[in-house]
Amino acid sequence: MNWWEGFFDEEYARHFLPPRVDDQARQIAHLLELTPGQRVFDQCCGQGRFSAALARQGLLPYGVDACEDYVLTARTTCPQGHFYCADASTFQTEVACHGAFNVFSSFGYSADDRFNLEMLKQAAASLQSQGLFLLETINFANVLVNFEPTMVTHLEGGLTLQRHSELDWSQGMLRQEWILTRPDQTNRRHSTCTRVLLPRDLGDMLRAADLQPERLLGNLAGDEFAQDNPRLVWLARRWN
Repeated sequence: MNWWEGFFDEEYARHFLPPRVDDQARQIAHLLELTPGQRVFDQCCGQGRFSAALARQGLLPYGVDACEDYVLTARTTCPQGHFYCADASTFQTEVACHGAFNVFSSFGYSADDRFNLEMLKQAAASLQSQGLFLLETINFANVLVNFEPTMVTHLEGGLTLQRHSELDWSQGMLRQEWILTRPDQTNRRHSTCTRVLLPRDLGDMLRAADLQPERLLGNLAGDEFAQDNPRLVWLARRWN
């Protein structure tokens, strides 16, 4: 069983996924050079928040996610879209899209880069020639410099989240233990891991997927990349 099976559920969505993403969706559409009426592929779409926001801008979303409950919610949230429950590393859209994106740290879940590369290849295969792909993820350059072994966050409703982090240098992974404590003192524990890839590593992987890196940015707003950015954005174009 992969670690993400059972991790992404309604409780996670309620506390950690932003309810409204219209501004970010406009930024994504701008960076992908999309215009109303065009198709866009939302890889690892979750509950379809970004797809729904893009649909409100006149775009036609296609989405995939491994969580069946999320996909069912996406179909309700965004009836204009086409959503599929499948492994993103093996799924490509049946029609070529004008742009594609993977956001909110939905990439790099495996220590095996063959799996991670397949996700990028499927994104490329879902694009028409010269279409743009946007990858938004953790900036590990910042994580490595400002590493915090333990982080505590107080959430709405009296919940407390503790994240205990460890860098596994031999595997190149960030391993985390999540402990969500509820007001009644019951808790939920789950372990996650994310591949540690610096910007150049990601660029090389994009090239291996037939995606030509064009711009490295510090956020969806299009600001210049800097080491202290918590996030990074790679824009890459399908070669053929």
